[in-house]
Amino acid sequence: MDISSSKDKIFLGREKGMIVLNAIKDANFSVKIVSPYLSPDYTKELVKLAEKGVEITLITCDNLEVNRWSDFKHSDVIKQKKIENNKAKETKKKLKKLSKIFILTSLLLLVFSSYIHILIYLSAMLFITSLIFIIPNYFIKEYNCEYYSIFKLKVFDSKSSSKPQSTNLIHSKIFLIDKNTLFLGSANFTYSAFKTHYETVIKVEDVKAIKEIDKEIENIFNSTELKAKSIEDWGKEIYERNI
Repeated sequence: MDISSSKDKIFLGREKGMIVLNAIKDANFSVKIVSPYLSPDYTKELVKLAEKGVEITLITCDNLEVNRWSDFKHSDVIKQKKIENNKAKETKKKLKKLSKIFILTSLLLLVFSSYIHILIYLSAMLFITSLIFIIPNYFIKEYNCEYYSIFKLKVFDSKSSSKPQSTNLIHSKIFLIDKNTLFLGSANFTYSAFKTHYETVIKVEDVKAIKEIDKEIENIFNSTELKAKSIEDWGKEIYERNI
């Protein structure tokens, strides 16, 4: 069922969300989405748009879903940048050098221990000391890592409510394409919402309303009222899990 009003067009029923998805795929320069739930394949579409130079803003909750039916993975969005740690490199170099000196000295004393027996104990001590210099090398990292998202991403933590029994959830569904095409309604950015569920999708055509909602999306993105999950923490979890 399609209904028109003076400024809006209202779509009710199944598969009505496809009008939103098609508009997003055809975006020329910007897409802004507020949706608590996402399907991996749809998130992949945002990755493709970002790679084409389309500016993406995504506001969601708790996690970026992955599943076995999609090749989307968190590292498609959250990237790792390795930065050389010159001080750590220099430390490792010095430890290796000291370790070699102690090993060579230990071997030399071992050769002469056949003449002076006490040298065998000194040789063993030097060898053990050389190991003490080697072991830290396996734990000193030659680089530090920074993590960043390929597009503007904010994920609010629904468990951050001041009351344990409550949740703070970004529940709005807003899709703004190229700052001139706006959709509101009940549909999340998910396959089930766009294809199988009976949903409401409203296409807003009022220019003033579009501008105001554009500002509100930015306000939500910059909000400090709700606790957001750190991209840095996410990155560490993602990449350490894949080691």
